[in-house]
Amino acid sequence: MKINLKWLLLIPVFAVAITLGYLIPTKLLSGSGDEGTTTTGKQQNQALQIEVSDLQERIGAYQSLLQRNPNDADAMKGMGDSYLEIGTAQGENGEVNDSYRSYKNAVDQYRKYLSIKPDNVEVKIDMGLSYSYLQMIDIALRELREAVAAAPANQRAWHSLGWVLYNGAGNLSEARVAWQKAYNLDPSTAIGQESKSFLDQFSGQQLALPSGITP
Repeated sequence: MKINLKWLLLIPVFAVAITLGYLIPTKLLSGSGDEGTTTTGKQQNQALQIEVSDLQERIGAYQSLLQRNPNDADAMKGMGDSYLEIGTAQGENGEVNDSYRSYKNAVDQYRKYLSIKPDNVEVKIDMGLSYSYLQMIDIALRELREAVAAAPANQRAWHSLGWVLYNGAGNLSEARVAWQKAYNLDPSTAIGQESKSFLDQFSGQQLALPSGITP
């Protein structure tokens, strides 16, 4: 099963992007027939390139901030989030080597941030996920396990741990435990419902929703 967690991995990133007005609409018109499919593919490629270009401009702005204040933790996080988004876009566009470089840059910035603010669990989650995209699964799991240990009520941490356990380590039994914990924390959220969908898919049975909660 291929799990697309782009929406989940970048929830904190999107919040910042919306605030700063950086998000770019990427919904594309669909065509018909082979010619339409080719056109749509080109449009998707162009949209991704525009997105990457915009993110690179954002990184340049953060770099300027860091030149003025090398200890600007928020700029470090902003750069890390931007590199993570670029890596995701490049991966979707089949630019594997470029995406790895972007994920490596994201890790570097997150590590700098955490050296100043070690208690930010969301950044630790994003760093762990960046490591997973670099195929450094053992390190990714270490970071995510530290995240759930530090914040056992963080639903995104448990859900992300489950994803890396399954998609990276192939450990379905432990992944199910992590997804179950994520679901139990709040079945009504988008993350809780995503965890439920994974549990349902692997169990072959519907996971009962608590009273008053609807999918």
